[in-house]
Formats: sequence, C-alpha cells, structure tokens
Amino acid sequence: MATLTGRLRWVEDERDAALRERDRQRDLVLALRRSRSYLLGRALVDLARDPVRFGPLIARRAARRLRHGPAAEPAPPRPVAPPVPARVYVAIGLSRADSHALVRALRQRIVVDADHLPVVVTDQPALNGLRVPGVVLEYLPDPQTWSRHDTGEGWEALLAGRISQLCRDHRAVGAVVIDPRDPPTLARLLEAAA
Repeated sequence: MATLTGRLRWVEDERDAALRERDRQRDLVLALRRSRSYLLGRALVDLARDPVRFGPLIARRAARRLRHGPAAEPAPPRPVAPPVPARVYVAIGLSRADSHALVRALRQRIVVDADHLPVVVTDQPALNGLRVPGVVLEYLPDPQTWSRHDTGEGWEALLAGRISQLCRDHRAVGAVVIDPRDPPTLARLLEAAA
C-alpha cells in the first residue's frame, strides 16, 4: 500500500506539472494569435497565397476600419463553469457487499454535495459492466486472474498505469485508497468533505 501511495503521489505531481505547462503554452499561443503583428503577418501570407481571393477581403476590412474607426475589442468570452474535478477511489480487495455499499455511498454523497466526480477502480467482478449515474466504475481483474494473462508486467504496474491514465483522462485532483478492512460509509464520506 505504501508503494502504491507513493506512486499515486508521484503521478499526481507529474500530472499537475504537465497541466501547468499545458496551460502556460496555451496562454502563450493565444496571446500570440491576438497580437497585431501576428494578424498583420497572417493577412500578408493569405494575400501572397491567393491575391484574387484575399485582396478584396483585406481591402474591405481596411475600408470598414477607415469608415468606423478602429474595431472595438471583442467582448471577452463568458466564463464557462469548469467541470467538477474528479477523485479516484482505489477499492481493491473489497467484498461484493462492501463494493456495492461503497458505490451506493459515493452516489448518495454526490447527490448531497456534487463537488467531485467519483472514479472507482475495483477488482470486484460483480461491478464489472455496472452503470451508476454520476459515478465512473473502472474494473480491473484481480491479481490471481491477471497472473494467468500476465504479459510480463506485474499486477501492481497494471494498477498504477491504469490509475495514472484515469487521473489524466478525468483530470483528477486526488486519489483515495480504500482500506478493505474498513470501507467508508456515507457519514464518513460526508464528514471528510466538511
């Protein structure tokens, strides 16, 4: 469990750094595309590629600016409500009843306080193919089943890789490892959120 927790922290740090770098690059590209020099260069390239098509278009834009003055700044885009962040719950080794109770508690938790999207990673075959509104279920075969189909990587590598992929796919803000000896109840899940 300690190794898995360490890997999760490392994956989360890597994901956060990659997201910061992606956002920085996106901001740079947007600033470049809005710059006057970029717009002028783009107009010149368009004119050089197809003067018959883009010549009159550029002339009309210039005439419109002369008649009406400089174009007003476009209105900033309205902020879109960000999607709710995800949280990955690693529920490996739970019994069938405990797995169902955990999924039910998570479903009830997000009905009460929809502050995140629960992504449950489980090895419980009873949950394979189950669809629960508001909860993402990811089934992994248990270590014994995986050992029969092992392609050279161990089951821990499969689990760590799948968790890191889910963190990237759902932009998870964290991961919680569920103790199979003491799975959380709805009351404890709500208490942890407060």
